[in-house]
Amino acid sequence: MYKVLVIDDDKLARKGIISIVPWAQCGLEVVGDVANGALALEFIERHEVDLAIVDLNMPVFSGLDFIKECRQRRPEIQYVVLTAYESFEYIQQALRLGVLDYISKLQMDEEDCVKLFQQAAEKIRQRRLLQPHGGRDNTDEMNRCCQMIDELHCFYDSGKMSILQRTVMEAKFHERERYRLMLHMLHVIERNFSVRLKETDFDSNREDCGWLTEEREALAREVRRTAGGGNIQASVLLACIYIMEHLGDRELSAEAVGNALNISRSYFSTSFKRYTGYSINSYIRKERVELAKEIMREEPHLSFGDVVYRVGYLNEKYFAKVFYEKEGMTFAEYRRKMIDGK
Repeated sequence: MYKVLVIDDDKLARKGIISIVPWAQCGLEVVGDVANGALALEFIERHEVDLAIVDLNMPVFSGLDFIKECRQRRPEIQYVVLTAYESFEYIQQALRLGVLDYISKLQMDEEDCVKLFQQAAEKIRQRRLLQPHGGRDNTDEMNRCCQMIDELHCFYDSGKMSILQRTVMEAKFHERERYRLMLHMLHVIERNFSVRLKETDFDSNREDCGWLTEEREALAREVRRTAGGGNIQASVLLACIYIMEHLGDRELSAEAVGNALNISRSYFSTSFKRYTGYSINSYIRKERVELAKEIMREEPHLSFGDVVYRVGYLNEKYFAKVFYEKEGMTFAEYRRKMIDGK
């Protein structure tokens, strides 16, 4: 069934059209209803929508403004417009934007609605058959990628960002889908870090998905510029940046991070684990192992002792244990595997 979003500032009108139409009979399913175009734009970033039923006269975002903006973001969505008055000129503007049909609120009845929405569903079906990409349905992959972004770990952990990039590349999203994913990431960044990045700064058409790491780097720059701005998620990101820049310091610890950022250690430690999935000390150990692997890739014949020293440890035996727990093999085994794989 095709998915329907109802948009009207009048709650009774929304509930009325939802109740009067036998949606399943029309091959449709209502997946949401919202009170204005701004909320609708937010909804379509997180949910699949095939057909939007839009009141033309709404506050915040008029129906026409919503359709214009939505066509830029999600060009595959189709529209049926609602109007409470017979303004031919207003309806004509909507029709010129490519809406499928319109309904007068004053003359709405079940029989007319069934016929209209059955025709709308058929038009959607016909248009989908003409679309490129063989009708490939990426809904599950898109939801998975959005969920990975929602968890926020990809912003704190370069390894998790690499996993997200690989997932996006393997999904083989087409241009519109990559653009939609970019908008979702920008929305998540603004909502969680209180940082607004411009979509024009990123090229979502890049098939190597480099724009994902570029957005993460842009977020980090803005967070550093504002020193977090009192936002706890941004402060956690600052802590991750501090750790990455001081991995070689012998004194690097949870206490040192808290002191550097002037944050209460107990509260911050709890927040750090909540947003990154690691305790501060576990995060430090994980990143030191990653740094050791990077050093080995660049200087494969460097001694174990030299690598240990460069990642901030003096105790070789301790780091050997940390490395084994993280990688499931000894340092020597990992290096041999890496060299043999070249």
